[in-house]
Amino acid sequence: MVLRKIFNADDFGMSRGVNQAIAKAYHEGVLNSTSIMINLDFVDEALELKKEMPDLAVGLHLNLTNQYPLSNPTDIPLLVDDKGKFKHGFVNLLLLSLLHPFELRRQVELESRAQLERALKSGIKLSHIDSHRHIHHIPLIFNVVKKLAKEYDIPRIRVVNENIFNTLKHNQNNSYLKDGGLVKYAILRALAFWNNYKTDTYFYSILYTCKLSREKFKNLQIPKGYAAVEVGLHPATPDIDKQHIEDVFDDNILSPWRTKELETLLDKTVIEDIK
Repeated sequence: MVLRKIFNADDFGMSRGVNQAIAKAYHEGVLNSTSIMINLDFVDEALELKKEMPDLAVGLHLNLTNQYPLSNPTDIPLLVDDKGKFKHGFVNLLLLSLLHPFELRRQVELESRAQLERALKSGIKLSHIDSHRHIHHIPLIFNVVKKLAKEYDIPRIRVVNENIFNTLKHNQNNSYLKDGGLVKYAILRALAFWNNYKTDTYFYSILYTCKLSREKFKNLQIPKGYAAVEVGLHPATPDIDKQHIEDVFDDNILSPWRTKELETLLDKTVIEDIK
């Protein structure tokens, strides 16, 4: 069986610089998949660019943490502040899922459905669902996503199932010890184990999230039994976004690592290293 290799860029629609990086990585590199943030300001530009990228698979990058919802804010008070803006990060959403499970589930489903509907009405045939800040791994939210994926016939949900021992066997880079990658990995792997959702797609990159340089693919061996591997990256062109700094709500898109990840996607030999 030939291993299918998915190079996915998150955050499509987040900014001009992110959109342009994704288009460049598709036209000049190995990018063949992206995840769109359908509630953000630059999604219309992203949808226009998609018309020139017919073979680019598009999934929903469910967003419950940044900017404004598509639902009426009065219907989702647990998720937004008094200005109607999303107010929680991963940890707070996890705590809310324990303190107010029934009401949070209702509100999460309402907003998630709104984002799915907006994506579908824009003409996108969704290939998968994942989420900004990996919030869909929170069990309560994961159950909502699983329900909606079945209802809307979306074939794949991203699962952080990377095997740390397999990664470290083939990659001696230990930057994850200094930048929080190991902590993120431990939390998401524990939640994925709890969710107990089976997938035939292996996900690689959590230990090196947003810091996937070319050398981190050397001799990468995917564990047996998977039909596909998804590599999650976050390319951007910070020089473009710095020219429109008033539109930047997340300084992470200005990181030099965003450029590095774009360069990684532009190196077509990276495909050969994944076996």
